[in-house]
Amino acid sequence: MIVWLLTKVTSIYLPVILALILSFLLNSVVDCFVSLPKRWGKRQMPRSIAVLLSFVVAIFAIVLAALFIVFPFIQEFDKFVIDLPGLVRRIQFLLVVIEQQATAMELPDNVRDLLNQGIANMASFSVEMAKRILNAVFGFASQAVELVVVPVLTYYLLKDWRSLQSGLINAFSVQYRQQLQNVTNEMGNVISGYIRGQIVISIIMGILVFSGMYLLGVDYPLVLGLLATLTETIPIVGPIIGAIPAILLAYIAAPALAVKVIIFYILIQQIENHLIVPNIMGHTIDLHPILVVVSLLIGGHIYGVVGMMLAVPVTALLRVIIRHLWYYGESR
Repeated sequence: MIVWLLTKVTSIYLPVILALILSFLLNSVVDCFVSLPKRWGKRQMPRSIAVLLSFVVAIFAIVLAALFIVFPFIQEFDKFVIDLPGLVRRIQFLLVVIEQQATAMELPDNVRDLLNQGIANMASFSVEMAKRILNAVFGFASQAVELVVVPVLTYYLLKDWRSLQSGLINAFSVQYRQQLQNVTNEMGNVISGYIRGQIVISIIMGILVFSGMYLLGVDYPLVLGLLATLTETIPIVGPIIGAIPAILLAYIAAPALAVKVIIFYILIQQIENHLIVPNIMGHTIDLHPILVVVSLLIGGHIYGVVGMMLAVPVTALLRVIIRHLWYYGESR
């Protein structure tokens, strides 16, 4: 029943989620502006003014990103869309050639069937994931009217978050308030750490993919870099999804180039798993991989790509709540 209701109010909770994400991202900037006058021995800046100044900083960053990233990306993406029908035909031809070569080889029937099934599954998987990503993008764009309220929600969340938190806690009896304070503080730390860390990791991986594809000579490096940035928000399976188009494009150009691209993606995944993630994320989430996979399956089943992106932080928040409820029950 709850899941059904959530699916019917997407236009309500999507702006709220985006406003919460922006609030967590900008909160540190707001706190910096609030405390800035104290360095000169003056009274702290009113929080409402600090929020507006943070919006100015955010808009300036967006304009810079548009000038140096978005506009070149749009030009390259237009070229990609024009070339897409030809690319699809070439990929289909390559799959047919691979299937014919597998048939020509004297392989056991069960091995040949397994190989043919794998090729068919790979093609259908690629098409299905492309459809899901496009549906998510167009679905997001179709709600542009509702998204107008995001800056308003963000403003009030940044300005009045402490009073909202206090009001929520004071609605309960005194014996529960300290526990609720601890829960909300830990939830805030978990979600803010996850959002900031995930954005930094996604940007780093996008830059690495763009640089690697550009140096290797793979077509559409900006598109592939942005795709890597977006799919990086989906734990475990996201990098694999982001690598498939790059490998296919490289294979169309030359099979040897595809091998180089595969090696490159394996290398940057090792760098991410052993260097980038431990140093940026630390123990912010601290979820077992099995729990991550299960949460991804559930989120993907309910909300598709968006559900997979939100699955891990939601699971981490539920873990915080359950742990505090467990400790509270034991302490009574």
